[in-house]
Amino acid sequence: MLRKIVFMGLVVALAFCLVVPMAQAEKKFLRMFSGPEGGSWYPLGSAMMAIVEKNTNLSTSNGPGGGVGNCKAVNGGRADLGWTYTHTAFNAYEGRGKFKKKNTNLRHLFSLYPGVFQIAVPKKSKIFTVADLSDKRIVPGKIGFSGTVIAELVLKAYGITFDSIKKNGGMVSYVGYSDSAALMKDGHSDSYMAVTSCPQSTLIDLNFRPGIRFLPVDPVHMKQILNLEPGLMETVIPKTAYKGMKADVPAVGTVTAVIADKNLPDDIAYEIVKVLYANWPELAKVKKKAIEASKPENALRGARIPVHPGAMRYYKEKGYVK
Repeated sequence: MLRKIVFMGLVVALAFCLVVPMAQAEKKFLRMFSGPEGGSWYPLGSAMMAIVEKNTNLSTSNGPGGGVGNCKAVNGGRADLGWTYTHTAFNAYEGRGKFKKKNTNLRHLFSLYPGVFQIAVPKKSKIFTVADLSDKRIVPGKIGFSGTVIAELVLKAYGITFDSIKKNGGMVSYVGYSDSAALMKDGHSDSYMAVTSCPQSTLIDLNFRPGIRFLPVDPVHMKQILNLEPGLMETVIPKTAYKGMKADVPAVGTVTAVIADKNLPDDIAYEIVKVLYANWPELAKVKKKAIEASKPENALRGARIPVHPGAMRYYKEKGYVK
């Protein structure tokens, strides 16, 4: 009898040892690439992955990235999810602009808040138009940032390139948000450019010291920019965004979005959007204004690539899509 009990115990133990690795193997690891420190994407991406891990059977991670690079990472299978802009995702999918090949593994998961391209200069500078940047020290963002690509487009409409700025005695520094702000604060740059939520934390800080202004994009050049990149849109930096502004500033805009690998299982994509929208107030604790501008009924705003079937199932269930 004792032998039988011992034998049964060994059988149960062996079965348990076999089942546990299988369960662990089935647990999906979800990788997200968001944005740089100092912006909205990274903290929100981290918060999203924490919510997903807490409310599902998924293990998650969130790493830094940029709009262009994230599209390439998701398409290449190095990430399951990535933050970008709707016009960047479209260019990636079609192989336009900065993308030498079509990135057809990309799927739209959901849209978030509008991204506004903001061109800041020191308040006391003699720079009043984009044309005045032709020989200045500019900081358009890191290589691989969507903002850097938009900076090139905006400057191109004014007959300026990064190379021409350098030839004219200016400088182009490719750094992230925090370093961009530090360069201007220390007097080492004449213009800080970024496409991000509005207002943006580092720009708020610069507005306090040393004080900044925003360069407008006039109607003629706005038309040229939108001809160069139809995925962009006309918007404004609202006068309520930063202290001391007296009027809205015409600016180029786009829509922040999260994309997914088409190979992400439908049930997982469905669970991700369902859990995130169910816990939307938690995200508002990280970036209140950005999340308040991101509603589930606008989850397909600006989407120009195929929507992930799992996400679409959720939107149809909720009546956001017919």
